Amino acid sequence: MDSPKIYYIKYGKKTISYRIVYSGRKTLGITVTPEKQVIIRSPFNAPVKKINDILQKRLNWISDKLSYFESLPQTAVERRYIGGETHYYIGKQYRLKIIKSPWETVKLKGAYINVYTLHKDNNKIVKLLLDNWYIEKAIIRIDYILDSLLPKFKKYNISKPNIIIKNMKKRWGSCSAKGNIILNSDLIKAPLSCIKYVIVHELCHLVHRNHDKNFFKLLTSILPDWKKTKLYLDAKI
Repeated sequence: MDSPKIYYIKYGKKTISYRIVYSGRKTLGITVTPEKQVIIRSPFNAPVKKINDILQKRLNWISDKLSYFESLPQTAVERRYIGGETHYYIGKQYRLKIIKSPWETVKLKGAYINVYTLHKDNNKIVKLLLDNWYIEKAIIRIDYILDSLLPKFKKYNISKPNIIIKNMKKRWGSCSAKGNIILNSDLIKAPLSCIKYVIVHELCHLVHRNHDKNFFKLLTSILPDWKKTKLYLDAKI
């Protein structure tokens, strides 16, 4: 059975915590998870010096991975919908503030997303109000972004597609056979560059249905840096 142990090591100004999980494996491996956990999987008989030597050699890589995951919007974190919790909108981090009020509404103010409700201690109602606010914002913002991107497809003579925003577990977007573009409701929490990438990706499917070389040629001509953005999003789905 795995026996986790927690250790700490300094790297520059950082203090990195990591777990050692011993098992019957033959080789030693290091994993950095999206939850910013560093896990060293080691054979039972691995000398401590060998573990430390390998860890020291990989500290730069570990630090880079941790910094990368820290930069991502934490859409996958389980939310409790209580005051002080962190939420994201257009890639920026905000604190949730729940205010008792006879009117039920949500407003963005400074560094806070304020949820006004008579039922401030009911996290299910807070979640419902916040989810509805995200969808309302997504409808307006995505329509504006879509209008700004359509001129790039002018020579292909495509019509403005119908946008459908819904909860999607495994995808950020898709394009239906009827030409409708379906977008993940969580996309509005991601940085603007990510929102643009997903919309452009699906618009390209209105020109080239499959992921063939012509599709990627068109995508690259509009968003040369799309691969970096895709990697960013792939880590969060």
